[in-house]
Amino acid sequence: MLGLNSAVERAIMKRIFVGVGIAAVLPFSVRLARGCGDKNVSINSGILNQRAYVAWKKAIVVIFSNPRASGAVLTKRNLRAAMKEAGHSVVFVQDPSQLAQVIGAGKVDILLIDLADAGTVAHELDSASTRPTVIPVLYKPSKTDFAAAQRQNPFALKASDNELQFLKKIDAAMTLKEKS
Repeated sequence: MLGLNSAVERAIMKRIFVGVGIAAVLPFSVRLARGCGDKNVSINSGILNQRAYVAWKKAIVVIFSNPRASGAVLTKRNLRAAMKEAGHSVVFVQDPSQLAQVIGAGKVDILLIDLADAGTVAHELDSASTRPTVIPVLYKPSKTDFAAAQRQNPFALKASDNELQFLKKIDAAMTLKEKS
């Protein structure tokens, strides 16, 4: 056909056939890398789903919780683990007297608290030398209740929010605290 030795022609045709076969299968077997210049994104690996959230500013977070409805959300290990993985220091408190000790010692940046408990700890916050940013958590609020809570405190969260939303609110609170 090409005027070459038949063995050479077969080898050339075999290479062409393999090349066309690979070119036809390749687009269907490779997952697209969505990283924008990210060297860690490799073909067919799960690295896109494994990225952890890292806080730009590390915070000391005190979680005040009692075993009530949204308090149960604040005691979830996933939430505490996500905060620790992001780089925050987490202190878990269940008693108002313990909270007074922790806040009195200073160096508390964020206080995660059930909105229903906010009134019980207001005295401890008023007597603190450095006032932490309060992030209230509401359990199954109506739209109007949540809107009112957000007008009162822009960092308000729902108990149904996921860990990433909690971390983003903490970062927003730290950004505001850094500016003031």
